[in-house]
Amino acid sequence: MNDTIATGTIESKSWEQTEFAPADGAPALGVATGHDRYGGDIVGDAEWRGITCANADGSGSFDSLQRMHCTLAGRTGSFVLRMTGTFDASGDSRADWSVVSGSGTGDLTGLTGTGGYESTGGDNTYRLVYRFA
Repeated sequence: MNDTIATGTIESKSWEQTEFAPADGAPALGVATGHDRYGGDIVGDAEWRGITCANADGSGSFDSLQRMHCTLAGRTGSFVLRMTGTFDASGDSRADWSVVSGSGTGDLTGLTGTGGYESTGGDNTYRLVYRFA
């Protein structure tokens, strides 16, 4: 089977973050929760939760899981993305992600893939290289 590439845009619909485990002079740790809407080759919504580590200059890193409820290649269902990324002081971010093995439901059962997203100057684009087992 050949890999297929899905591309499109992401719109952030909500974002909430709470700090935890504060320490003087140390990066800030946070737990974030949000909801994103996907357009393009993936059409649907994602709910996510992540852990952030922010430096005093506003840059940092994050790790998160998100459940996609969507249509991809004419197939409807859900799957989970595991994501690791970075952000800078301007708010731009990028992440690499992978489909969690065995997480596909409905018509998306058997989905595997890797990719990521970039958010630069308010433009949020994604790429997923995928296949069905």
